[in-house]
Amino acid sequence: MDIQTLQTVGLTKNESAVYLALLKTGTCKASDILHASNLNSGKIYEILDSLKKKGLVSESIVNNVRYFTSASPKQLLDYLEQKRSKLEKEETLIRKSLPELERLRGTTTKEPMAVTYLGLRGLKTALDEALASMQKNDEILAMGVTKLKDAKINEFWKNWSPKRIEKKITAKHIFSEKSDYFQTFKKMKHTEARILEGITPVTVDVFGSSKVLILNYKEPISCVLIHDENTATSFRQFFYQLWKLTKR
Repeated sequence: MDIQTLQTVGLTKNESAVYLALLKTGTCKASDILHASNLNSGKIYEILDSLKKKGLVSESIVNNVRYFTSASPKQLLDYLEQKRSKLEKEETLIRKSLPELERLRGTTTKEPMAVTYLGLRGLKTALDEALASMQKNDEILAMGVTKLKDAKINEFWKNWSPKRIEKKITAKHIFSEKSDYFQTFKKMKHTEARILEGITPVTVDVFGSSKVLILNYKEPISCVLIHDENTATSFRQFFYQLWKLTKR
């Protein structure tokens, strides 16, 4: 076990160092812990109190001297269980509050014309927002789809598409080349995939009647989600002009 492992489960760097020192030395005084953990901290008692609250350290007093003992490493599992239980309660609370929070946001926030997102996490946020706004019979129109980008991005789209399919939103994709990536999408439900070789415009997705997503796959990955019916209409018309030229 090392400090990084303990930090992964939620202990601070200093807490991890103190706990490991106690595991190695057994019951000892605070001064001994400082020496064993190589810490030069005047907050040793604060660190020990924090570990006590986590159930990882116990304290005893002998001849008016405070001694500290590490709990069994198995106690780390109990600590994780407590964290999990707390997170579940917090999640339940937030889920109950979401309708009211969304209502407050709706009364004070005007929908922006365009928002930029960075990274795959940002792309996921943009996609989820756009998908959430779609209605029955809306469709997603994607042009400039190609396998020729980072494999992690292709994998991202494969993993995200089931969300759309579950909502029974039809997607039409114009691929720039025939590939196994093209065949994967062609086999998906609620999906049409065609090819227009040699045509690789900026990657653009039209979501329903009012949102357009423009994507840049070069590092740093970014996308712009445009909220505008006129823009969506223009790109939709352009898409269907290309669609007439595609091959199945």
